[in-house]
Amino acid sequence: MGNASQKANRAVSEAASASRSPALRILARAGFVFIGLVHILIGLIAVQIDRGQGGEADQSGAIGSLASKPGGPFLLWAGFAGCAALALWMLSEAVFEVRSESDPKKKLQEAGAAVGKAVVYGFLAFTFSVFASGGSKSSSQSASDFTAKIMGAPAGVVLLIAAGLAIIVSGAFYVYRGVTRKFMEDLQDPGSARTAVEWIGIIGYAAKGVVLAVVGILIIAAAATADPSKSSGLDGGLKTLGSQPYGVFLLAATAAGLVCYGVYSMARARYGRF
Repeated sequence: MGNASQKANRAVSEAASASRSPALRILARAGFVFIGLVHILIGLIAVQIDRGQGGEADQSGAIGSLASKPGGPFLLWAGFAGCAALALWMLSEAVFEVRSESDPKKKLQEAGAAVGKAVVYGFLAFTFSVFASGGSKSSSQSASDFTAKIMGAPAGVVLLIAAGLAIIVSGAFYVYRGVTRKFMEDLQDPGSARTAVEWIGIIGYAAKGVVLAVVGILIIAAAATADPSKSSGLDGGLKTLGSQPYGVFLLAATAAGLVCYGVYSMARARYGRF
């Protein structure tokens, strides 16, 4: 039994070490470049919402716009490779946190955060692969369909409300990380670019946090009114902001913030701790 446990631990350690190879590190850095590009495109699409132009202001809309550009298939497959590598890197981070951290509570928090990021990056890699293979995907429609399925399950409304609250908390955490500059802990010293990176990160994290909070509110509204169409993901969240009093200004500020988050992500590709 002891030998089997030792072999399992050795196998996990070797797999984690392999996933931190120099080649994967380079691809993972490229993943942040594509994450940045996606957020910049979402911000640019969002600016056009109030004029009834553009596509969906979400991941699928941004990746779909890339597909129509010259060299689109190459960019999409490169985005898939980068985001998949980033997901693998985060899984290896979870393994190393579990093995190296002595405080059980901190170990669980750090590993859980790394796994959560791996899921997000893995989903983005999947979306890139769908478009690269010639398919298409509506994130807002997928969100509404998924909400409808959960709503029809036992205790589905409770689950949706819990999910909405979790996303609101996630949004608040983004704002917190932005305001307190906690995101700078993910970077090596950017040197002379530090001030610019700090301000871009503050604005970007705050904007993304606001949008996530609105998405969470929409999920709760869908559950409370038994109307799955109200849960329309990031695109719906941005359109909701745009429909508020002074919505044009709210939407423009949020769109600019998402562009800032995209630029920060690209800076993280250069200065991130790997």
